[in-house]
Amino acid sequence: MVKHRNARLRLFGLLWLAGMAGVMSLGLLPLPLLPEGAPPAAVVRLLVLVQPTVLLSVAVLTGVLLAHRLGLMAPVAEALAAGRSWRKAMIPQLLPGVVGGLISGALMTAITLLSRPLLPSAYGAAEPTPLLARFLYGGITEEILIRWGLMTLLLWLGWRFGQQRQGKPQPRWVVVAIAVSSLLFAVGHLPAAIALGLPLTPALLGFLLIQNSLFAGVAGYLFWRYGLEAAIIAHLTVHAVLALIG
Repeated sequence: MVKHRNARLRLFGLLWLAGMAGVMSLGLLPLPLLPEGAPPAAVVRLLVLVQPTVLLSVAVLTGVLLAHRLGLMAPVAEALAAGRSWRKAMIPQLLPGVVGGLISGALMTAITLLSRPLLPSAYGAAEPTPLLARFLYGGITEEILIRWGLMTLLLWLGWRFGQQRQGKPQPRWVVVAIAVSSLLFAVGHLPAAIALGLPLTPALLGFLLIQNSLFAGVAGYLFWRYGLEAAIIAHLTVHAVLALIG
């Protein structure tokens, strides 16, 4: 837990830089066909990075200000910010993160196989997201945005207004924070599907919501129980499993 002001500033910087690696990887995504008279492609790519950069900054700041009040942690980043051993902070998170990622990856693969006959043919033909962007943005930046930022905020709201800041956050508020942030995480994947030109049929909509919210629930539990890096490890493991199988 980081309380000293300078250490908290360093924590902000570390998490922001880690998240920005993912934001910058969005530059690898292909641009849609630009209409005549549109700005140059380089300018469009730069503009695409503005929104996630702002969201990332808000999420990192939210977590730095609120997480320690709720018992939520980023043990490795906090150890680095405080000049302690990051290895000791990483060890307790490794096994839960890998196991959570393997189980989630297997379940997501099973859901994909079972759902494939119901999904529109365009889904299988869509160009996959570059692997580096999946690992950096999906595995790291999304966890900072959703777990460190959004889930922390939701839990703080329940703790602040539901129990008047008395004691530790009650389990019911943890469940609500995990559930709501998981649903929003899943909904957040719908614009990407639309951008790829996929028809949002009921089957595809249900598939995307179920698959993504399932993993987000696992990641939310790992963040609450072990720390942010456990959720990141799980997310990276999921993408590794899906890349190897797919």
